[in-house]
Amino acid sequence: MFQEIIAGLGARDERIQERIYVHYWGYLMGISTRYFKDRNAAKEVVNDSFMKAFKTMYDFRHDHNLLDFQKTFKAWLAKITVRTALDKLRASKSVLSYVDEYEDGTVGYVEVEEKLFAQDILRLLHSLPDLHRTVFNLYEIEGFSHDEIASLLTIPVSSSRTYLTRAKQKLRELYKKSIEITDGIS
Repeated sequence: MFQEIIAGLGARDERIQERIYVHYWGYLMGISTRYFKDRNAAKEVVNDSFMKAFKTMYDFRHDHNLLDFQKTFKAWLAKITVRTALDKLRASKSVLSYVDEYEDGTVGYVEVEEKLFAQDILRLLHSLPDLHRTVFNLYEIEGFSHDEIASLLTIPVSSSRTYLTRAKQKLRELYKKSIEITDGIS
């Protein structure tokens, strides 16, 4: 599969686009759904990401090592998807809305007693305000630094740290509530 992609890129064969789309669609959709509750918005981001990638993918540089190609190409597509998601959030202005609905006080670590499934985690993430969820995703999942996040979102670095702290606090609160509900049903 990856040798076919490398060959297609090298030959500038447009037919390889379909293979890339089919192979990476689910992965990029997973990234996009971390940023958007609305599945249609997430799909739009993925499709826009592919359009951007298809415009420049023939110039993608790699050392023809199959393992390195797999990692770098996948990371390159992920980066395009994250930036496309941020562009969409910025365009909708939803990322700029500030929500201050947190209880005062420090919340410690939460011990996980139940097995969490991906959809449970997404549900908790989607309960966060857009800006908090975006900063959490960028820092904790994508690995961006607070300086990079501040630059991407045009916010102060200190705000990036604050939003991350508040996102974690809110996730703890939501998780505790979901455990209490689950325990009440048992």
